[in-house]
Amino acid sequence: MKIQFLISSLSGGGAEKVLSILAKSFAQDENDVSILTLDKRPQFYQIDGRVSVIHANHTKLGKIRENWQDFLTIRKYVRDNGKGVTISFLSRCNMLTLLAAFGTKRKVIVCDRNNPLKEHSKLVFWLSCQLYRRADGIFVQTEKIRSFYPSYLQKKITVIENPVDFNMLQKQVNNEKLQREKIIVSMGRLEPQKDFVTLIRAFAKVSNKMDGWKLKIYGIGEMQQELQNEIEKQGLQGRAILCGRTERPFYDMSKGSIFVLSSYYEGFPNVLCEAMYAMLPCVSSDCVSGPSELIEQGENGYLFEIGDVDFLANKLLELGRDEHMRKQLGYAAHKTVERLSVEKIYLKWVAAVLRVMEELK
Repeated sequence: MKIQFLISSLSGGGAEKVLSILAKSFAQDENDVSILTLDKRPQFYQIDGRVSVIHANHTKLGKIRENWQDFLTIRKYVRDNGKGVTISFLSRCNMLTLLAAFGTKRKVIVCDRNNPLKEHSKLVFWLSCQLYRRADGIFVQTEKIRSFYPSYLQKKITVIENPVDFNMLQKQVNNEKLQREKIIVSMGRLEPQKDFVTLIRAFAKVSNKMDGWKLKIYGIGEMQQELQNEIEKQGLQGRAILCGRTERPFYDMSKGSIFVLSSYYEGFPNVLCEAMYAMLPCVSSDCVSGPSELIEQGENGYLFEIGDVDFLANKLLELGRDEHMRKQLGYAAHKTVERLSVEKIYLKWVAAVLRVMEELK
């Protein structure tokens, strides 16, 4: 089968990671696989050599010409594909792909990877839903996200959780016997969605009672200076550290002892899945969506209301003082995400893609 993927970039985001994993899996299964990336951000993920990658970068043309050239590039891509399916990731690419495929016999699956009600205005979401009528399949990650879409799209929607490439994660550790350190770890783009301010303030509340503990936040983004200012305001210099982007996130994660996801919203947080696989006790905001479908309160981690500094601070202190609890929750978390292996999730993707293709015969 000929499979095209399409995404705005191959930078260090969750959607990009999932696409790279799926492209490799389909290529290993002797499919003809390609990726068109519009290069909106620098490439981070390495792509399997059996996958052909087409780079198109129109970012220096100005917004109007950029959108037009992106549209023309996508239209040529989908028209040249022959028999098969085009799988688009992220809302802008999804809408451009559906417009570009108009008048062709192209089979298009669109994949939303975030909470559409938070990511867009109500008007933009309504417009995207109108375009999604033209999609042959709509793939989302959780039942909660599915529930946001109107009834006229429900029959087209398939729910598949994100895969976690356990083998790739283990390669980052490279069989090293890592010692857990007194580190609270968090990872993600330094942007408002991730609400690292709540995490910094929570750590500040209890840092004087957590002797030797540090907070390390990995990622880059627009809020770097604002977060650094907050660290200094809270008097956490040297104890709360913005570490930038890491080439070995699982390695750095595995040296930590507690993981925190403090986001306002998510789609299905890959970084939380990886932290759970790393046997870290995880404390996550109960945001829409993803965390509540992974964490059972007190069984394999903890959930807190978005922005609840006091609850988060108390849990950090409790976990920091109780190594046995950390180990117990970490083991349970590891068992929880075993269902997300690439092999298991890939089979769900194959079945869903074939089902879409069969329905179109």
